[in-house]
Amino acid sequence: MFRDQNEKNLYVRAVWKKLESRYLRYYPFLTESEFRDLFGARVIEVIESFDCRNEGCGQCDFEIDCPYYSPMLDRCGIDPYKPVHCRLWHCYDCGPEPLIKQIRELTGIFSDQLGPETEARRIKDGLEGERISRDEAERRFQQLIEQFRDTA
Repeated sequence: MFRDQNEKNLYVRAVWKKLESRYLRYYPFLTESEFRDLFGARVIEVIESFDCRNEGCGQCDFEIDCPYYSPMLDRCGIDPYKPVHCRLWHCYDCGPEPLIKQIRELTGIFSDQLGPETEARRIKDGLEGERISRDEAERRFQQLIEQFRDTA
């Protein structure tokens, strides 16, 4: 993906510049099209080339301790505003190790915040403790992220 550290540094600077000029207001919760625009063809092509044998296993969500994912949901609780770190992170079963390592490095660079994580964990805990239904959890997750994007 990157030939050397210099090429990676140039790419990272360009993404930060675009992020600060267009997306910082509601980062890290981007739609698919916002994510594609921010990270560009190079990263998108690599991510789309990955093919995880364990699709839907949730292991990646556990590895990054995602507050928006629960095994009680069929998918991320905040689609279509999946956080940047979730869109980037992939397990080593998804593709060649050198590419996964580079993508994970980008994840570390661009995952400084998780937005309203405390409230998200309350929703997740309510779902997993069976105090709220799956539909209610999805509704609350969606409302939380839309409110964050509106006020960020």
